[in-house]
Order: sequence, then C-alpha cells, then structure tokens
Amino acid sequence: MCQTEDKGYPDSDGHKAYNEIEEQIIHCTPEQAWAMYSISTGMVRVNITQAVKKLIAAGNKALLVEFPEFAPTEEADHRSS
Repeated sequence: MCQTEDKGYPDSDGHKAYNEIEEQIIHCTPEQAWAMYSISTGMVRVNITQAVKKLIAAGNKALLVEFPEFAPTEEADHRSS
C-alpha cells in the first residue's frame, strides 16, 4: 500500500504499523531505537525515521543525541555554525 493512500484513513494497515512503531520508540531507550533503525529496511525504516523525527521535533533531546541527522533543518543549520 502506498503511503499517500494511508493519509486520512486512520484504520489503514500502514497507519496502524506506523502507530505501533511510534509507540515502541516512545517506550524504548534511544539506543534501542537506534538498534531498531539500524537493522530495519523498507517501510519499517521509513516509519522509524518518521517517528523519530516527530519525537525530536516534539522536544525529545535523547533521541536527538542518538539521531543528529534527523534534527529539524534550522536546528541542524544552527549546530553546524
């Protein structure tokens, strides 16, 4: 199923999979999240990336330390200067 088909359909399989991954990341350590990311592929990796980015944007500094490449653009630009 295409990711764009999932938007607007909260009961879709893709949306459920993303929510499950996000819930797992919320309850694990940043190191565990990195381990999940490093062994994942395909849509699982995409969902982990999106969940981590969302949590970093919401202020999760521990995930930011583990995933600095997922920092919001303005924060990444600020860190490089």
